[in-house]
Amino acid sequence: MSSLKKLPILKTINRVFGGRIGILEAAILFSIFLLAFFLRIFPIRWGLYLSEFDPWMQYKEMLFIIDRGWSGFLEFFNWHDIESWYPFGRNVGRTAFPGLPFFAAFLYHVLHGIGVKVNALELAGFLPPILGVLTVLGAYLLGKEVGGKPAGFFAAFFLAINNASIGRTHMGWFDDESLSIPLLVFGLWAYIQAIKGERSVKGVVGYALLSGLLIGYLSATWGASRFPLAFIPLITVILALIGRYRRQLLTAYVITFSTYALMALMVPKLGPKYLFEATLLSGFAALVILLSFEASRIIPGGKHVKRLPYYVVAAGVAGFVGITLIGLARLPGLKFFSVLVPTLRSQLPIVISVAENQVSTWAMLFLDAGFQLLFVPIGLYYALKRREDRDLILAIFTILTLYFASTMVRLSILAAPGIAVMAGYGISEVFQGLGRNLKLSAAGRRRPISPEYYVLTPLIIVGLMAFTLIPSAYGVSFTISSIDAGYVPPTIVSSSVPAKDAIPAWLKTLTWMRENLPEDAVVASWWDYGYWITILGNRTSIVDNATLNSTQIGEVAYAFMTSNETEAYLTFKRLGATHVLIFVTHGGSPGGVGLGGPRLLGFGDEAKWVWMLRIANQVGYNFTESEYLDQQGQPTDKFWETTLGKMIPFKPQQAAPGFVNHIYNPTSMRHFRLVYQSDPPYSSVAYVYIYEIVD
Repeated sequence: MSSLKKLPILKTINRVFGGRIGILEAAILFSIFLLAFFLRIFPIRWGLYLSEFDPWMQYKEMLFIIDRGWSGFLEFFNWHDIESWYPFGRNVGRTAFPGLPFFAAFLYHVLHGIGVKVNALELAGFLPPILGVLTVLGAYLLGKEVGGKPAGFFAAFFLAINNASIGRTHMGWFDDESLSIPLLVFGLWAYIQAIKGERSVKGVVGYALLSGLLIGYLSATWGASRFPLAFIPLITVILALIGRYRRQLLTAYVITFSTYALMALMVPKLGPKYLFEATLLSGFAALVILLSFEASRIIPGGKHVKRLPYYVVAAGVAGFVGITLIGLARLPGLKFFSVLVPTLRSQLPIVISVAENQVSTWAMLFLDAGFQLLFVPIGLYYALKRREDRDLILAIFTILTLYFASTMVRLSILAAPGIAVMAGYGISEVFQGLGRNLKLSAAGRRRPISPEYYVLTPLIIVGLMAFTLIPSAYGVSFTISSIDAGYVPPTIVSSSVPAKDAIPAWLKTLTWMRENLPEDAVVASWWDYGYWITILGNRTSIVDNATLNSTQIGEVAYAFMTSNETEAYLTFKRLGATHVLIFVTHGGSPGGVGLGGPRLLGFGDEAKWVWMLRIANQVGYNFTESEYLDQQGQPTDKFWETTLGKMIPFKPQQAAPGFVNHIYNPTSMRHFRLVYQSDPPYSSVAYVYIYEIVD
């Protein structure tokens, strides 16, 4: 060990900090927090905007509450928004999760109450990075549970640079996940604290109540809360079945489950019917199983009494299957159930049409987690080898969330904390093992270790960590660099094009809408753009990103896909539309040929029309997809005869053998008059067109 102290870096640390190691640890943790925060605020370069689409609706809900003062928290549940889903409107209070807007509005009122005048948009923009840093702290606590402070530091660092985490907590990502993930991480940590064997009764009650409150509020924030609500019963029963049952486990579980179950039932979007969904029923089943364990300990009897819990488990499985078959127990919606069985998602074209709902690939997982995936198996090995309660909880949590992330791209954020914790534990064990070997070698109790082992191993690991912080060449969108993951413009700034440049087509369009369209205008578009039209364009929309009414979405899809212009006109009029908006991406110069020539890029409606066709079929229309797509996946002439095909001004033209360019050649239409285009032809890569519906 004395030889280790002679290393220059350790001598320097010892000289500077001496016995004040706590200061060094605090400095390391604070540095990780700063790294996490700065990686997440890179989008500020393009101005203060929210990302994607859903965050704008969350912001609208937040403003609704703020504008009405403290009474807004009650008025929210009676809010019927007439600016969306025309002509029926939307009952927002019963169709939206209130967790995030309530939390943000509460912070807004508190800050203003103490004299801190913060702008609502600023709060919505900066809250996700702050919550991201808070989640990093949670990862540190979980890592510390399994592997001490070294594992905690590594776990915090790994989550700080995790691309999936950055992608859902960067500045402007004011959406469910930014609040839900810290609630999940701290709720899980509190439950681990509650079931620790040395915990006092007061400690068990306190931590269990905290866990229940955190997970309960999570149920009011995110639909994916179904996982932690079912995971707590699952892992508790597993612990009991492998011989870890104790009365403390029952006490902690009863308090946690009853707390989060009551809170979940009070969420209007879930309501009393949630009591009969498998999510909460699993909690009651776990309660019965735990009570049977307690009964088997206090009731005198032979082996059958001791086996009572296992009889209850068998009867419970059979009973659950039975009540499900007769309809008394409800399974989660197909969207959630398809996370377990991803092949079911093919029955939901509206869901699968969104890129983040697609089945993931190894490449996507690696882009999200990077080299951390290499150390997860090591962490799992050590955790499953030791098999303490906390090890099993976090190991099973990581395995399950990794599976979920592999079945749905969006759920990579759910797996990020588990990946960081297990990778942190794994890599800390590698370094501690190296240290133990060096100590034994220095003491002469083991053959001297070659320099390659104790020099190259740390260098390789540090090199892997540093590699994820090296930014790529400017303009490359798909890399494993966490700097690149954070350094992306808000979607509204780049007009949904995956580029690191400002493309103002949508910003110009929404400004024009506010200033030029009649106040009573009703805009029909594909559902992707509904929130932008309603919130930023300040005009009424027919469908939006909530996808509440698949029939109405299907009607819009039919209007776009029919080749009969009169039928499209009548459909739009029946829906109450006065204008129709389309979004097209196109690049290349008009004089080019082949790949360098003008062509549609596939980031707008020129690619989304396939899903319009499928959703129209889902609601009862009869389109044969093969008539609109050729064997190479390119649109046929029949597509260009549809309403959408006619509205897209760039038409296909054979440029050379094997090459098709798309030349600006707009179609004259009887019932749709072009009143706005965001940019002249060939001057941008994103174009928004608005047509007025005329008789």
